[in-house]
Amino acid sequence: MSPAVLVLLAAACAAGSLMLLLGGPGVAREPSSSQSPPGLEGLRLLVDRRVRGAPEPHIGELLSGLAAELAAGQPPGAALEAAARACRTDPCPRARAAARTGGDVAAALRQDAHAPGAEGLAALAACWEVAAHSGAGLEQAVRRLADGMRATREARAQLDAEVAAARASAKLLAALPLFGVALGQWLGADPLE
Repeated sequence: MSPAVLVLLAAACAAGSLMLLLGGPGVAREPSSSQSPPGLEGLRLLVDRRVRGAPEPHIGELLSGLAAELAAGQPPGAALEAAARACRTDPCPRARAAARTGGDVAAALRQDAHAPGAEGLAALAACWEVAAHSGAGLEQAVRRLADGMRATREARAQLDAEVAAARASAKLLAALPLFGVALGQWLGADPLE
């Protein structure tokens, strides 16, 4: 058998395996507005989960730092500024600017929440708005929000660890047909005939 035929066969098997892994019956599907091929839909879901899946750790750091600053008696604007400065990356630049200028911090937090992985800032905006309008303490709400975000991150990490063995098995099973054909060809059995 010619090498070109073997390469085409390998590419076909790899494409079939990829379609099975990304769009097969074991993949949970989310509703989609556009109809795309099953494999492409699975790939889109995988990329979306990686981009917007778990909250970014710096949002959890921000919330923990904000709760600590508020518990120490800092006013909310100064506490937000100090907590954001302590983060590795600036999670809420618009909110910091609004806090410095006396603007609407809750609206700015909602704008900052549109960044990938920063969805938790929308919940902080709701807490901030309730505290500003009702005079309720912000520290307890922020602490509960930080604890909830930490618990969500830990649950996702545990789920990923538990599913890792099943993913590895699926990848191995997807590669077996290609391995069987290659082994048969190597042994001289000519499996393609």
